[in-house]
Amino acid sequence: MKRLLSILLLAVVMAWAAPAPAGNPPVPEKFISVDEAKALLERREPITFIDVREKAQYDDLHIKGAINIPLGVLPARLAEISRTEFIVLY
Repeated sequence: MKRLLSILLLAVVMAWAAPAPAGNPPVPEKFISVDEAKALLERREPITFIDVREKAQYDDLHIKGAINIPLGVLPARLAEISRTEFIVLY
């Protein structure tokens, strides 16, 4: 009985001491229209457009100055994205 109680106590302590899962930090997201994006450009707001399509689609047609980071590799390349500018993914 004493051994069972010790194991249970150890399990509780280990579960309590385990790090919390990091998960994704909350990120404010907002869907904007083409007109709203155009207005940001006209006001010369600091803005970065990221085209999340594959390179072939990006090469066919993209917004001038947009960065191509395909959606499948976006999590691995987050360090390349500005943390101070407004980011538009399309």
